[in-house]
Amino acid sequence: MEQYERFMNDNDKDTGKKFCELLDIISRLRGPGGCPWDQKQTVQTFKPYLLEETHELSEALDNDDTSQIKEELGDLFFQLGFINQMYQENEKFSMTDVLQAIIDKMIRRHPHVFEGKTFESYEEMRKNWARVKEKENTKKIKKTYELDVPKSLPALSRSQKVAGRAARTGFDWPDLGSLQDNLSREFAVLMNSITADCKDNIDKELGDFLFLLVNLGRKLEINSEECLHSATNRFISRFKVMEKRLSEENLAMDGIDSKALLEFWRKAKENT
Repeated sequence: MEQYERFMNDNDKDTGKKFCELLDIISRLRGPGGCPWDQKQTVQTFKPYLLEETHELSEALDNDDTSQIKEELGDLFFQLGFINQMYQENEKFSMTDVLQAIIDKMIRRHPHVFEGKTFESYEEMRKNWARVKEKENTKKIKKTYELDVPKSLPALSRSQKVAGRAARTGFDWPDLGSLQDNLSREFAVLMNSITADCKDNIDKELGDFLFLLVNLGRKLEINSEECLHSATNRFISRFKVMEKRLSEENLAMDGIDSKALLEFWRKAKENT
């Protein structure tokens, strides 16, 4: 409570009022005399907009554009408030219930912050987090142990989360060497499938190989999703440099042979 009072004093107690004002606007949009488009939305029809806004916020964070981040955060708050409103209309829960649930969860999962508990190491603190979370999950219906990661996540993010959760149960490669050996074997199997021109096997083996690469990223504490985004952005930058140089020499990409094109690509890579 003391921390809450300090927060409210620092922010002139305006934050809570603005949040309530936003919820009131959403209620009016959905209510009588409101907006026809907003009124006809359901949770399922509205879900794609939530995903879109989340990705737009992620891009704003990557761009480190403060103004854009502020705007996208506002859009995301609106999306969350809108979904909450639809459930509140059906008397399922209110925003107060939602906020109280996350407050209780964060306090419960951080005893070292709110209850004075001490841990000998970061790893012990992480294990305690997992124990608390597992205890919470015993109250829910489990589907496949720890591996219930939302299917709507990007494939790389989802596979890395699934692999990480499996590893917490003890199902993991003992070291990087064993994972590297497995990568070599899977790559050989993939190449054999390509040589045999077996489409079904190629799809399967490429998927297995990608999953192993994601595990390599996890072992090295690299976010595979961000890693591929960065690689894609580098490719785009290099491709634009190559296009520019070709244009400066009055050459068309489809008008030169592959060897010459690769030389332009090599030069583009040198500077990006």
